[in-house]
Amino acid sequence: VVGVVVGVVVGVALGVAVGMAFGVAVCVAVCVALIISVLRFEDWFLGSILGNHGLNTFHSTFLPKATISSQIKQWLRKDWYKGINNINQLLEFTLQFIPVINSLNTVLAEIPEHQLIYRISQMAENLYDWEVLKYSAASLANELKAQAIKGFFFFLPYRYLTSHISRDIRLDTPPRAVAAGFWYLHEEEPQKATEAFEKVRTLLYGEEMYQLASILTDLRGTTDTKTIASLNLPSFPNASLLRPITWQTLTRLRQVKEDIALTLNPQESRLVRNSSLNRAIGELKGIINEKAILPEAERELILHIAQDWLNAVESIALEIGSLTITEPIINPYIIGDPVEGQLFVGREDIFQKMKEIWSNPSHIQSMVLYGHRRMGKTSILRNVNQKIGQNLRLVYLNLQSVGSTNQGVSDILMAISDAIAETLKIEPPNRQDLLDLPERTFENYLKQILREMPYRGLIIALDEFEELETLINEGAINSTFIKVLRSWIQMNPKLGFILSGLHTLDEMSRDYFSPFFSSFGESLRITFLSPASTRQLLTEPTEDFALRYDRTSVEYIHELTYGQAYLVNLIGFRLVSRFNRLRFEQNSEINDIITREDVNAVVTDEILQRATYYFEGVWNQAAKGAPRQQDILQALAEYPEGREKEELQQELGIENQDLDRAITTLKHHDVIGEDGTKIKILVELFRRWLVRSKLI
Repeated sequence: VVGVVVGVVVGVALGVAVGMAFGVAVCVAVCVALIISVLRFEDWFLGSILGNHGLNTFHSTFLPKATISSQIKQWLRKDWYKGINNINQLLEFTLQFIPVINSLNTVLAEIPEHQLIYRISQMAENLYDWEVLKYSAASLANELKAQAIKGFFFFLPYRYLTSHISRDIRLDTPPRAVAAGFWYLHEEEPQKATEAFEKVRTLLYGEEMYQLASILTDLRGTTDTKTIASLNLPSFPNASLLRPITWQTLTRLRQVKEDIALTLNPQESRLVRNSSLNRAIGELKGIINEKAILPEAERELILHIAQDWLNAVESIALEIGSLTITEPIINPYIIGDPVEGQLFVGREDIFQKMKEIWSNPSHIQSMVLYGHRRMGKTSILRNVNQKIGQNLRLVYLNLQSVGSTNQGVSDILMAISDAIAETLKIEPPNRQDLLDLPERTFENYLKQILREMPYRGLIIALDEFEELETLINEGAINSTFIKVLRSWIQMNPKLGFILSGLHTLDEMSRDYFSPFFSSFGESLRITFLSPASTRQLLTEPTEDFALRYDRTSVEYIHELTYGQAYLVNLIGFRLVSRFNRLRFEQNSEINDIITREDVNAVVTDEILQRATYYFEGVWNQAAKGAPRQQDILQALAEYPEGREKEELQQELGIENQDLDRAITTLKHHDVIGEDGTKIKILVELFRRWLVRSKLI
């Protein structure tokens, strides 16, 4: 449109020049001919008398249709999204830029402030011409005046003539400030975008956009690895986000920053530095390759940041050097057995809660630790001493390992005494005394330990606690033992117990268990690993782990396992075994970066068979408690995306109350969950196992 206006002005100027040479009549004729040819009055007239049907004639004239402004306003007020689409059609196929801008600015001034940033964000993601945003914050009329003067007086110092005309982007109203913010992001001027969004920080999404622009400002100027590594990025928002994809990308850049810092740390091994460097390069290439998912406003800015960072890290690749895996990798993943020491990663949230529970210096609180099979409860207990510190000491005993000599309570107390003796490096009580007077002997032993030990507290962890109920039901021990155990829990503030088991641990309904569990102030539920913990478990099982995972492979493993620790370890174990076999037994060319294709290569019927013990445990547990749980699982098995509750009720013919009870139980046991309105099996591998084993 600006070009057309300038064309008209230049046409008039040329007409005047011709007139000076050939006379006034020729001047008028030339001017009229040029103006008519540019303005296309005939198209304007035809389009005006045809109404909406003649709108397509306005592709050749920028003269506004009489009713176009009111039409645009009506579109936008009725349905903002469809209105923007209609505006895009006008911008693409007509020259009606001026009425579009004027009408849009009128409607923007009417939008409630709490909707303003969201509406303009919508517009920015679906905009044919980004100049629309510019002239939502700057004066189009002034721009046209300046361009007209420039065109007419192109042979004069026109800058002097236009110096009084303001063409700046303005931030004096919320609509202008918001539009300017998105315009500056698109123009890769994050500092100016920050200034614009600062004007609207109090509006809905205003603080988020201000933080986003501010962080992008900090990132934009970083082109060398030392500067990148020294960045001090603030915490990112994580709820009710306007730009979730952008924040996910910034989180990836934050991880790249950490990897670059690790790469530059001379105290790290060459292998660790090389792995960190390769992770950073892979992540940056991933961001660049997946550019289409980024919002258009900040897309090019983020891509340029990622490219600058990639150039920086690739420039130090020769300095760090590359490492080739020349011998089979010692498999760091442990499947089935508890994980201890450096091989244990994640669960920091659980240990932090334990620290909080045991923070009282004068009292050690007892607790229940529960979750379904192979969630990592035993591994957590075996690592408490290392994670919690030296002021407390935990003694671990798995009740399934207690040998039976038909002595009942004596067998249990001997096993606990032996575990205490081994952990604290002291002598256990006399065996014969434990056989003759088991409860009194053990109580005296506990009192002696609590008097003499150098620790603030002693914690006795009894794993697989359901075994006690089994022993009671079989008559091996008397139910009164539970009362005695409760008395020991309350005996001394320096003594605490952890009872660990399945979800049913907090569902025991026997009379003798009810008062017992009232002695426990806390219950910690051990559930699935988070995506971040899954990533840590896979990519950092040891400090010098040589294999690397690309981002999609880690996400895929979490999708398959839902963060079930045993299954994550099982897939990792299979991936290392496959790499060693292909590289060193079959001499195949295999990359040391794990991809989604590599994961698919190990997730076969064989791995489902290997995990059968775990899957059978989940399946058998679903046979207990609320009825029809297994029927629900079978009805869900062939539907990866889940099913509506009404479908299940109709297919299975279950009363609504019974269906709710079964669904609640399965949710409580971490077997199913909700995805929107649908109910689905959480662990994809368990769903596949059901299809393979229970529906054939």
